[in-house]
Amino acid sequence: IPSPRLKGIATPDCPAALQFLGARYNSLMEKHNSLMEKYEQQVAKCAEECAPRFDGLKNKYTVECAERRRLYNELIELRGNIRVFCRCRPLSSDEISRGCSSVVEVDPSQEMDLQFIPTEKERKTFKFDHVFGPADDQEAVFAESLPVVRSVMDGFNVCIFAYGQTGTGKTFTMEGVPENRGVNYRALEELFRISEERSSSISYSFGVSILEVYNEKIRDLLDDNSEQTSKRYISFLIIYPDSVVRNGA
Repeated sequence: IPSPRLKGIATPDCPAALQFLGARYNSLMEKHNSLMEKYEQQVAKCAEECAPRFDGLKNKYTVECAERRRLYNELIELRGNIRVFCRCRPLSSDEISRGCSSVVEVDPSQEMDLQFIPTEKERKTFKFDHVFGPADDQEAVFAESLPVVRSVMDGFNVCIFAYGQTGTGKTFTMEGVPENRGVNYRALEELFRISEERSSSISYSFGVSILEVYNEKIRDLLDDNSEQTSKRYISFLIIYPDSVVRNGA
């Protein structure tokens, strides 16, 4: 349906129609530019009025975050700078087929006690900061390690390592499997998550070193020219999250 303004223009008279449409377009553009100018002025005015309030809230938030981290790290220190966990793995299928039985008991209500039962008449209790039973999964183990992992991002040096004889589950606990990751991978994910969470106020960069100690010799596993050994004994994953100062894990 043609516009009423175009009724007086004959169909073949295209130049007149184009001239009218051009004038109409220019008029709409002028109104659009005028509205955009008013909009930008309003936005600038609001930003100017809100800036002091925003800066004040941001400063309060920064202070509160710093205080929260301070109290959090004090809590970690009160719980103990050195904490020892014990994890009891379940019997393997081979051990079960050979008729082996467990000589330890873990009471979920006594999470710091490990009962060692070498014979029916003998029972000993060992104390730890936390004892994980065969039913505890990777997530439960990492949950107890999580506080010290977070402390790394606040400038504290942290070391987490597994100790035990061959076959006790050290590698599974620290590395896990692709579908059920261990402490190392979960710690990295948490560090990256915190880095992203604080990206608006702090910029982190990460570096990694992987070292091996065998026969009192240290070898860099990321260096192809490093001295080779026939057997891996102890490996270290060292993480350096850099902000203002370098922190190690």
